[in-house]
Amino acid sequence: MAGRNLDRAGNGEACRRSVDACRPERIGGAGRMTLDGVIVPERPGEIRACLVVRDEALRLPSTLDHHRRLGVDRFLVIDNGSVDGTQDLLTAQPDVHMFQTSETFAASHDGLTWSNAVRDAFCDGHWTLSVDADEQLIYPGVETLDLRALCEVLEAQSADCLLAFLLDMYNDGDVAEALHDPARPLLETCSWFDPGPYRVRRGGPFPSISIYGGPRDRMIEFQPYQEGPPLLTKVPLVRWRRGMRYLLSTHRMSPARLFPAIGALLHFKFLSDFSDRVETAVAGGWHAGAEREFLAYRAHAHANPRMRFHHTGSVRYEDSDQLVRLGVMYSNPALDAAIQSAQVRGSQTP
Repeated sequence: MAGRNLDRAGNGEACRRSVDACRPERIGGAGRMTLDGVIVPERPGEIRACLVVRDEALRLPSTLDHHRRLGVDRFLVIDNGSVDGTQDLLTAQPDVHMFQTSETFAASHDGLTWSNAVRDAFCDGHWTLSVDADEQLIYPGVETLDLRALCEVLEAQSADCLLAFLLDMYNDGDVAEALHDPARPLLETCSWFDPGPYRVRRGGPFPSISIYGGPRDRMIEFQPYQEGPPLLTKVPLVRWRRGMRYLLSTHRMSPARLFPAIGALLHFKFLSDFSDRVETAVAGGWHAGAEREFLAYRAHAHANPRMRFHHTGSVRYEDSDQLVRLGVMYSNPALDAAIQSAQVRGSQTP
């Protein structure tokens, strides 16, 4: 699918409700986002995914494949000036629409201006997954329950969104040794995580829950640069309605009806390219909201050339049941019933 150019992304208000009718026109206040006329067909019931990427050829193949297997029908990917082959990779995918922008990531509120506009234009009424290229969604029963079945459970419970725990994954050696083959699953390269301890705080903007902890909190000194460690709570899956807004990455958003269970986003930040990406991001001023976080990463990498997160308390990922047992994810009776039903159907399939 061909790419589109986003000079500056607006709020999507100028796009017609039926995207079948989209022609070369501008989306957003003062015509700040342009389309080249390639239509994103409106197909009710499609599950869509929205990503903002820059130089993600190493991680994207695994992340796209993972979410295809879960049941994502169409990917809307905003590329912010990749030079590592990401654009060629994306244009070769039959289920990907690629948008392009030369505006800086920081100037777009770390991509939120672009992605909120794209979701308003092309995801209204659709269950929409919003993830980074290094994030892969899982949830209780993910091995037998596909994404469409999960969304049906959420709809039956009158829920609009799913909360997820951002679970940092790492290898069993130095981070520099986490050499990833793009043709292989990321989980093969980084299969370890911290089972705890994690701290939970309630209150604040929706979803009004904040989780902290994990290997970054354990190993990296954030205090000189920011108030505390990175936030590990996200809301990646939403039945999008025009006018909804993510406010801080996908950590915070406008209020919606939250499903009473917690999934997880397996987070594959710590590959062998980690230090180089941090240096590039800091030097280029890529991040606005996370600038101080990246300064902490750089300081830690400089002080620890053989940085590693694996320790005696690390646990190797097995399956979704393991994360439920460890309290990293939570199910509920409605989801448990759907999982059991899917397992019964699977056992009856010849």
